[in-house]
Parts: sequence; structure tokens; C-alpha cells
Amino acid sequence: MNAPFLSLSTIYISITNFKEEKVKALHWKEILPSDRFIAYMKDRLHETDRDVLTLLYQPLIGATAFSLYMTLASELSRHVGKKIERTHKTLMIYTGKHLDEIFQERKKLEAIGLLKVYREKQTDEFVHYYELQPPMSPESFFLDDMLSVFLYNRIGSKDRYIQLRNCFKVEQVDISNHEDITRSFDQVFTSLHPSELNSVHPDMDDVLTRSDALEGRKKNENYIIEGIDFDFNAFLSFLPPFVVKDGLLKRDKKALIYKMAFLYKLTPNEMSKVVQDSILHTDELDEEEFKKQVKRRYRMNEIDKPPTLGLRVHPEALRTIEKPKTAEEEQIYYFETTSPIEFMQDWGNGAKVSPSDLEIIEKLMFDYKLEPGVVNVLLEYIFIMHDKKLNKNLAYKIASHWARANLKTVKEAMNFARKEYDKIESFQKSKETKAANTIKNTSKNVRQEPLPKWMTEDKWKSKTESAEQLSEAKKKVELYKEMLKNSKKEG
Repeated sequence: MNAPFLSLSTIYISITNFKEEKVKALHWKEILPSDRFIAYMKDRLHETDRDVLTLLYQPLIGATAFSLYMTLASELSRHVGKKIERTHKTLMIYTGKHLDEIFQERKKLEAIGLLKVYREKQTDEFVHYYELQPPMSPESFFLDDMLSVFLYNRIGSKDRYIQLRNCFKVEQVDISNHEDITRSFDQVFTSLHPSELNSVHPDMDDVLTRSDALEGRKKNENYIIEGIDFDFNAFLSFLPPFVVKDGLLKRDKKALIYKMAFLYKLTPNEMSKVVQDSILHTDELDEEEFKKQVKRRYRMNEIDKPPTLGLRVHPEALRTIEKPKTAEEEQIYYFETTSPIEFMQDWGNGAKVSPSDLEIIEKLMFDYKLEPGVVNVLLEYIFIMHDKKLNKNLAYKIASHWARANLKTVKEAMNFARKEYDKIESFQKSKETKAANTIKNTSKNVRQEPLPKWMTEDKWKSKTESAEQLSEAKKKVELYKEMLKNSKKEG
């Protein structure tokens, strides 16, 4: 994919007669501050859940999404029935964030399995239903191939990762040689006569037979990868006839295949080969062997380092160009539909992006919360201004500035970059003019050192001849003085 090239003046110099479109904020398409939402939860958070959210989920989703989840969970824990009804304005007040940012952070909670969102049309508004999902147990989290890998990359240290995992470690006690003396129910309680179980109150039967939903942790199945762009049917079609496909259709096996395909970017054809390698000696898909084969194939093509979590292309809701017609619209469309990694590969003529550059891109998106298209504009701005060199400190400095400016669309970023470029140009010209005037004004008072001979021979000869003439004139003056002196003596 070749990036459409536009000159610096075309991209960043202000365009005459250009009418800037007022881009509507993203949340207006989905929610308004006055819109109501009903949040509910089927269970309360336990102490271990809070630790898992703080130490394991927060590095992946960020502090703002974590805060949004904990705000809703805390409110729910204080209300009977674990259900509340509020407006989105309340969330803005609680978090101190704009509704745009709340909407973006909410999507992270949805994607990672901590929130399910529904909506219902009521008269002139949509009412949103937020069903909070409990986090995975520590054991499930660390056994999850996708989340554990992404957490490892976010932590960035093997020792720190092990230390974090050990926070949830439970020391096992060997009881194989111990005598079990636990009392059974019938050893402690006595059996009641059937007549003693009869209701003594007319409402007792109704109370005992109610089947209302009660809080309590059920089997943790909330984290299932959905919406992954992987053609499962195509994968099945690539498998040879001798492979038993019924076992692959089971919920846990299918979820595992989806996760591995997403994590290691395997096509349906590649995945079919991995599955075949995993079932050479058995008809069932062995999970451990399957993971082993996936990682082996990954290491054949990539460096021996786990894949990292990265955002995709610019969100569709923040795009402004569908069918580009002008050169600038083509540039905007390219920024919006290209991931930062692909953008870097285009600038490198297809060369693989270095790990250090990948780290910079990840930090720009995760730590500075810049959208992918905005990151592309920032990278090109740096490349053009600094001879295709990506300086980490400079990138972070600019990213911090752009984050404060709350740039969300590519067009906003490009206009902002133009203004920054104009400021730099104006400052540079002003600096050069000031320097020139300073030299001009001070040259009269400052003694200038004589130029060396090699710089100008003519000036050197002129100065030499003048010195010889002066010496000759001095001799004549001395001779004249001597003649006057002699004439006075004679007189």
C-alpha cells in the first residue's frame, strides 16, 4: 500500500478559501447528557474482584475506564436490587470527564467483557441498559491466552509479571496424610418430623417457593471473544476430511480458536494447518498442543517476543471522508483507514517496524490517548519536519500538546499541524530578521577584526600599500625637521 504523497505546502500550509466543516462530537450520535441509563449487576464485587480490576484489568483499559466501572459498581452496591437509574450527566459529574471521553471509555469496558450494553426506544429518547459483568478470577485471567499476553507486554518485565501473578497465589497445603474429621450435617443437626416443616403462617408457602434472581457468582463465562474478524466457516472448509469437526464446534474449543486467530493474526488457512499439526496423534484438539503449535508457527515468522496489544484504524464514527475527491481528502482518507503500524511500514517502503518505534506508537495511543488517525498525522508531521527521523522525546512532547488540545479527527489534527507549522515559520523569520537588524545596528560600535589575507587579496594589498606610504611620509617629516634644526643653528 503506497501512501499518497503531498508536498509540505499542500498538506500543512493554510489553504485559501477553505471552509472548515464543524464536525459533530461522537457522542451526539449515540447518547446525550440528558439521556437516561439503567445500570444493574447480578452480583456484587468481592475483595478479590477489586484487586483483579486494579492490578490486572487497569493496565489494559486505562485509569479512566477503570474509574467509570468502579463508579457504577460502587453506586450499585449501595442500592437494594443492585439497580440504579441515572442520566449520563451524572457520570460526567462523577468522573469529571466530557461525554465524548466517557463514551470512548465505555467501549473499552464492552470490548474486554466488563460491560454489556442494551438500549430501548422510549418516546423521543433511547434508554440505555448497562449490565456490569464481574471480572474474571485471577486463575482464569492468567490462563486466558489473550489477556495474559497483553498484560505481559503492558507490564514490560518478566520479574514484575511474576511478582504480580504471585499476588494472587495461594499456598497449597498437603492434606494427603491427614485425617478428615469434619462433621457431617446429620452429626450436628437432628432430623425434623414432617409435621414440623408445615407452614405456621399463611404466607410461608409463597415465600419459600419464590424464584427471584439472587446475587451470586455463577460460572464465569462473561469473557468470550465476539465480533473478531475471523471466518470460521472458511477455516472448517480448509480442513481435510479425516479431521473430526464436531469437537471444534464446542463452545470452549471455538472460543480458543478465535482467540488464537486474533492474538497471532492467523488466517483461516493458516489456522487449519495449525489444527492439523495439533491432532496428528489424536482425534480431539488438545489445548496445550494446539497452543504450542500456534506459538511455534508465530516464532517462525516473527521475533521471539509475544504479540502486543494495538488499536486498529481510526474509528468509523470519527471519520469525515467516505469517498475522497480532492488531493487533501485522499490524504485524510488514507490517515483514517491506515493503522499507525501500516503507516510506518509505508514510510519505510515496506520494511518491518522496529520494536522501539512500535513502543512509541503504543505509548502515543495508550498513554496519550490519541486516535490512530491522529497518530498518523503526528508521525508524518515529525517525519517532514525532521528529515524522516522519529525522536521519542519530541513525539511525546507533541503528543502531550495534542492531547491537551483534545484532537479527535484527522482533519482537526491536520489543521492543528498547519497552525503549528505557521507559528514555527513565523518565529523563524522573526528570529532571522531580528538577528540581521542586531548585526546592522551594532556594527558601527563594535570593532571588527581584520579579515585574513586568504579571504580578500585586494584589501590586503590596499592595506599594505597604505602602510608603505605612511612610512615614507614619516621619513620625509623627520628629514624636514632635521633641515629646520640645522638652519636655526646656522642663523
